[in-house]
Amino acid sequence: MISRLYTEIQQDIMEILKQEYGVEKLILWSKPHDINLGDVSFPLFSIAKEIGKSPQEISDIIIKKIAESKIIQKLYVKGGFLNIFLDREIFTTNLIKFILNEPLYGYSTTRESERIIVEHTSSNPNAPLHIGNFRNSVIGDVLARLFKMLGANVNVRYYVNDLGKQVAPLIIGYHLLKSNGFHADCKIDAWIGQIYATMNTLLEIQQVKNLLNTNDIAVDQTISIYRLEETEVAKYILFIKQGEKEKEIKENLVETLEKLKLVQDSLLQKIPIIYTELHKLVLSNIDNLFNMTNNFITKYLEGKDEGIKEKYREVVNNTLYGHIETLKSFNIIHDDFDWESDVAWSGEVKYILEELEKNEFLRHDAKARLLENDKIGSQLGFKEKYSITYKIPDIIIVNSEGIPLYPCRDIAYHLHKLEKFDANYCYNVIGKQQQLPQLSVKLALYGIFAQELADKITHIDYEYVTLVGRKMAARELEYVTPDELFESAKKEVTKITSTRNYTQEEQKEIAKKVAASSIKYHILKIDSNKAVIFDIKKAVDPNENTGPFLQYSYARALSILKKAKEKGLKPKQISMDLEKIDFIPEKKEEWELIKCMEELPSVYISAAESLKLDSIANFAFQLASAFHKFYDKCPVLAAETKEMLNFRLLLVMSVIKCLESLFEVMGLDILDKM
Repeated sequence: MISRLYTEIQQDIMEILKQEYGVEKLILWSKPHDINLGDVSFPLFSIAKEIGKSPQEISDIIIKKIAESKIIQKLYVKGGFLNIFLDREIFTTNLIKFILNEPLYGYSTTRESERIIVEHTSSNPNAPLHIGNFRNSVIGDVLARLFKMLGANVNVRYYVNDLGKQVAPLIIGYHLLKSNGFHADCKIDAWIGQIYATMNTLLEIQQVKNLLNTNDIAVDQTISIYRLEETEVAKYILFIKQGEKEKEIKENLVETLEKLKLVQDSLLQKIPIIYTELHKLVLSNIDNLFNMTNNFITKYLEGKDEGIKEKYREVVNNTLYGHIETLKSFNIIHDDFDWESDVAWSGEVKYILEELEKNEFLRHDAKARLLENDKIGSQLGFKEKYSITYKIPDIIIVNSEGIPLYPCRDIAYHLHKLEKFDANYCYNVIGKQQQLPQLSVKLALYGIFAQELADKITHIDYEYVTLVGRKMAARELEYVTPDELFESAKKEVTKITSTRNYTQEEQKEIAKKVAASSIKYHILKIDSNKAVIFDIKKAVDPNENTGPFLQYSYARALSILKKAKEKGLKPKQISMDLEKIDFIPEKKEEWELIKCMEELPSVYISAAESLKLDSIANFAFQLASAFHKFYDKCPVLAAETKEMLNFRLLLVMSVIKCLESLFEVMGLDILDKM
């Protein structure tokens, strides 16, 4: 069934046109909008115009040549289209037998020779996952599952960004609390997120006060260097506005002060104990947080201080444990975790810089070095190959202090992971805002003449996620985590199940599985190039295009089989005696469901080629909707004849196999009862 019957007919028609008229042209097929017009349609007017024949004349030749095909029942021309009715019995017989005899319908070996890396999530290890980067996780997980369904050897990786400047103050704060007897009173990554927000705010307050001093504004020495008081801020702003600095500098200073004061007050309100204790500990134990932070960054980057390495690894591992726990709730698992620090310590960064320097693709600005993206792209054929017509901006890969930055390490990392797994393809699921850095990685690999590796890399980007009624600001702990969404979704589901005849244990199991699937599906069904506005009530509505609707469809299909067994029927035995069944779909709803099920394998192949994963989710909804129409119009257990009963039971069993396959690819939970 991987080679679709429609495609086979298409190829036959194209071969006839080639033989009869010497025309080699792709003739696209489509499904007529009305079932009474046929099952598949081919436009002939453009061909007719090209060769000077009427569509009717061309059709007469095609009909004469193709008429012997057993699968075709009738062909006719209308409005320049060649419309074809298929033999429903043959089509249905072949399909049902194929579906029921396959261990996993939709599985194929079309990608079995490929080794594929999918890198996803890779969230900064300084806070819990939030719904923004969780979209990354969902896309990456489904992409990996899809390639596995097509037979590929898939390796799922997580890149741990532990060298970011924002991590260092977190490490300091975590160990200050730990050494003074404080421990997490919530999920570990959530607690670490609170420490991160606090420590970075304290650090930024110190930095802005240092900046005020350098701009000849006297800082009040009676107030902590890590705190901003109301009267103090008002005094600074007055001095700034009355000063002789340029307007832009004044505005930036005022904006920074006002924003930091708001962040500080917001954190004091949300996490008063953590914030207050960390402020006291920093004030009493650290002479200069800014200097200490830079010292931690430098020593960890060097990788020689075992004490610093141990401190970093403990905190980052704890954050990762939290991420892993969250992802596990949604059936998302990684194969490998790669640490940015390991890449930095490997010496590969030095090699990258030396090669780019040797090949004259670095532009110097004092100690800083910029990757000359457009120069590489123009000279080495990259822009032409990827149809890039604009000037590609340069990107800083070594800062003014001579320290290699994240993009530089990312280049080295790609060398590492592509060679380690010997991959044919590498898909990086990273937000749309990372388009230039991701493009720069490929260009840099071209710049060191590793074009073959560069061409294996594909950046899969996505737009942001927002939640109805909530703003997103990580610095103020204003973000929504998948864990919070999970709990909210469970509550909404429980409101529905509590009115039905379920035990408490059943309610709990249903709530957990429906919540996880509703969140994943709600994100997956939307084109990754469009923003997601998350509405938890809509996501769990079993009457809409949602995960619960699909789960309910599956449970309904299973219920039919269960009732059949209660009536003494043996669906499994019926499925083993396929040769004795008449596969004649008499009702429109039966035929539409059958044709929909036939599409599933090609949906997977098309989604893998286009990287449009929302097409899988929306096909699943289409299939489930077709099943419900069938259910409403075509009684199964009350069928008029035994033959019809057996046939419809087989249709139900086929739907179950289709949904199981789709659930596997989408990573959704199956429910036997709902």
